[in-house]
Amino acid sequence: MERTLAATAGSAAMTRDRATELLDEVARRGREAGEAVSRRGQEAGAGLARRGQDARDELARRVESLERRLASIEAAIRRESKPESEDET
Repeated sequence: MERTLAATAGSAAMTRDRATELLDEVARRGREAGEAVSRRGQEAGAGLARRGQDARDELARRVESLERRLASIEAAIRRESKPESEDET
C-alpha cells in the first residue's frame, strides 16, 4: 500500500499544481475582465456626460434665439400699437 501511495503521490502533486495554475489563470482573467468592464463603463459614462453637456448647450442656444425673436416681435407690436394709442387721446 505504501508503494501505491508513493507511486501516486507524484501525479497527485502534479494534478494539484496544475489545478492551482488553472485557478490562478481563471482569477487573473476575471480581474482583467473586471478591469476592462470598469474601464468601458467609465468611458461610456464620460461619453454620456459629453453628449448631455452638448445637448444642454444646444438647448441654451435655442432658448436664447427664441428669447431674441420674442423680444423682436414684442418690440414690433409695441411700435405698431403706439400710433394707435396716441391717436385715441
